[in-house]
Amino acid sequence: MKLNRALNMGLAGLFILLTCGAGHVAVAGGSVYSRFGVGDLLYYGSGRSAAMGGTGIALLGDGFINRLNPAGLARISRTRISTGFEYANFSSSDNVSSGNYRRGTFNGVAFGIPIDQKRGIGMILESTPFSTVHYAVETQDEKFKQTFYGTGGLSLLGVGASYTPFSPLTIGAKFNYLYGRIRQTDKFDFFDPGFSDGEIDRSDFYSGFNATFGAIYHGFGETPLTLGLVLSTPSTFSVERERLRSSNQIRDTTSTGTGSVDLPLAVGVGFSYLFSNRYHLTADLYHQSWEGANFFGTSPVELRNATRVGIGFESLPEREIEAYFKRVAYRAGIYYNSTYYRINGTPINEYFITVGMGLPIGPDARINVGVHAGIRGATTGILQRDTILRLTLSLSASEAWFLTFEEE
Repeated sequence: MKLNRALNMGLAGLFILLTCGAGHVAVAGGSVYSRFGVGDLLYYGSGRSAAMGGTGIALLGDGFINRLNPAGLARISRTRISTGFEYANFSSSDNVSSGNYRRGTFNGVAFGIPIDQKRGIGMILESTPFSTVHYAVETQDEKFKQTFYGTGGLSLLGVGASYTPFSPLTIGAKFNYLYGRIRQTDKFDFFDPGFSDGEIDRSDFYSGFNATFGAIYHGFGETPLTLGLVLSTPSTFSVERERLRSSNQIRDTTSTGTGSVDLPLAVGVGFSYLFSNRYHLTADLYHQSWEGANFFGTSPVELRNATRVGIGFESLPEREIEAYFKRVAYRAGIYYNSTYYRINGTPINEYFITVGMGLPIGPDARINVGVHAGIRGATTGILQRDTILRLTLSLSASEAWFLTFEEE
């Protein structure tokens, strides 16, 4: 009876914290926004596009793997590998306190394989993080202390190909398996020895399939303009859920079961323009309709439709030049992201600037460095403001596989 009463009081405290606010809140590890939905959605096209405001839907070229649009594989001439790492620093605060959190994450790996350059047939094999959950929040009053924390996220395995049906148009498709585990824990420590401390642990394993289709058109005569389109199909995750309740005396699996969660339709458009055969200007618009999505039979009020708008610039390197820094690619960009979070009716938005370089380390290899600096949310009401600094490092290199030579 005391355990049930303790856990009921703890759940009531959690509800009060998330809906009305509570005193003495300490942000102790990551952004609390990742508690909702399937966590913070990750948007990564390549080390190149990351430093260009995250743009790249319309980029078509040989020196990189375009993970945003499978049609962008059509011009790769050598088997290419791309892999990366990100270091992030979160400085988070609410109207009571603040905290700092750092993490390092793997940005996945992708292989681009040319099959038939004349027909624009290329393949991609990809493993990429899709979302991340990482938060820890404490609150206490004179009766008990509550700690809420979560870890995990979803990943994507994809295989796709491109094709050029006629010269100005390239199309592509990629089929994705999305999976991952999200763990969330609510812990209650009571100062009154008459109550038992307790925990409620929830573990959800997600799995599902969807597809990404893309097209790039560059047939505007002498105008160096390229347009891109990408569409990711809606899907439904199958979710295996386990809930575990424990205290000082007992540990009990209270429920197991299955459910479903919607992954909504996403559509993106972009353009790129090449000035003087040297300077790229890019812009993307990406939208995903999360509002009304089903999560275990309900539509969470904390979710809304998400829209991302970015603008990027790149100064391409000079070829056949001995001076090292003239062979460096220089990049910059900005983006605005109306995230899919809406807490207490308030939309949570992001504003970022990006800069970066592509550093040559061999005949056809580069280390791409990018820095992202921005803010998310605000400290009004119970909301949290995140000041975020990200450093991305990626390697892009190629090897001469699957080349076809003409017989003499």
